[in-house]
Amino acid sequence: MKNPVTFAIVAVCGVIVDVVSKWIVFSKLDEFEKISLIPGLINILQSKNEGVIFGLFPGKTNAFIVFSFIAIAAIIYIYIKADKSLFVSNFALGFILAGAAGNLWDRIWYGYVRDFIDLHIGNKYHWPTFNIADGLICIGISIMVFASFSSPKLNESA
Repeated sequence: MKNPVTFAIVAVCGVIVDVVSKWIVFSKLDEFEKISLIPGLINILQSKNEGVIFGLFPGKTNAFIVFSFIAIAAIIYIYIKADKSLFVSNFALGFILAGAAGNLWDRIWYGYVRDFIDLHIGNKYHWPTFNIADGLICIGISIMVFASFSSPKLNESA
């Protein structure tokens, strides 16, 4: 049974959660204000990423927009070719698509990606600021990798 509904619902809900969460943070916090959710571990703050992962290659917004459209087309192509009967692949690809679309939205409307999750351990270890879209992409890819190692081989002989 093919199930594009799961894929579509996950993708649309993921984009909505990402865009709304960014809107809340960027409309409610001042530019240099931060909220400590878990002291010494997680802060919420405004961060504008004009590059890609970890802020690499800043100032290439148009190239990143083109790359994002290509990535979204590739995700949809992979989904079309994938076994849609597997709930896990519908879910994972929906997460990845949502993350790519959420960050594309930012690049088109703002010229940068709005990040706000500041993860750190005390003052010693600090992860680059990220957003829900980034998390969805990482979770989706992790699910795909885990599923590829845990699914039975279809072509094995008994």
